[in-house]
Amino acid sequence: HSVVTLEEPPRHLIFIFATTEAQKVLPTILSRTQRYDFRRIQLEEITRKLRTIVDTEHITIEDDALIIIAKKDDGSMRDAQSLLDQVIAFCGMTVETSRLREALNLIDLDFYFEVTEAIAARDPKRAFELSGEIISRGYDVEEFFSGLLEHFRNILTVLITNTTKLLEVSKAHQERYLNHANQFAEADLLRLVRLGQTAFERLKATHDPR
Repeated sequence: HSVVTLEEPPRHLIFIFATTEAQKVLPTILSRTQRYDFRRIQLEEITRKLRTIVDTEHITIEDDALIIIAKKDDGSMRDAQSLLDQVIAFCGMTVETSRLREALNLIDLDFYFEVTEAIAARDPKRAFELSGEIISRGYDVEEFFSGLLEHFRNILTVLITNTTKLLEVSKAHQERYLNHANQFAEADLLRLVRLGQTAFERLKATHDPR
């Protein structure tokens, strides 16, 4: 009976076979299916949907906070809406970005700017102070490095393209990136990315993340 259902399903019934390894699907299955490649939803689309939801529910929330939620769930609309529900449950009907970061224990983008400003100023004393703050604030060190590498790439993107259109950050931070990129040369940023990636990989093998 199940074979008949699969071979001749009712018109209203649709089977979706989802896989991340399409190349391993057998030709006999491919010949009986239609292929659709699903991609991660763009940040702007998720943010726009979240804005519609909060406006409908009369929830006050900053655009920065919506961007944080959308980025946190990496292209999943369902996960972003689920996280939004959790944030509202924690913060109430008025969600401040600082409160959101506290609830999710996230690192403020301004902190990354402080790190690169210390690098640009060749100020190792400030760099050591910031390193201590990572630990004292209870930030996850791997998450810090992941965010720092994205920050490096954002600066590099602005430097090369001379525009902020490709950045997944708020308009206020886009302006800051535009001004900040002038402090670095392309070769400097490429070197920083390589150093950051090496340090990120070595974190997993060390007993002293700091």
